[in-house]
Amino acid sequence: MRDSTLYTIGTALGRARDHEAVVHVLVSGQWLEGLVRAVDGHGLVLASDTHEHSIVRIEDISAVRVLRAAPPVECLLEVEARPMPAPRVTHDF
Repeated sequence: MRDSTLYTIGTALGRARDHEAVVHVLVSGQWLEGLVRAVDGHGLVLASDTHEHSIVRIEDISAVRVLRAAPPVECLLEVEARPMPAPRVTHDF
């Protein structure tokens, strides 16, 4: 694969947290807005300007809008195929 980057909801939220960018997340048809204060593989803590916060399951997020320019596409080098090592031979003694 050339010029391919796996960009997931978790990646977008992590980058938004690192750059303190405002995000909108779509959860059950409702858009929530705020700054990402914490994110892991299970949940998101989203802080709003009104001194409130939301805790959302990552699996419940349908879409993310990040209010910041998109990151540059990283060009990945072509990976060469390599043979798998042969299975180890065991001797019964």
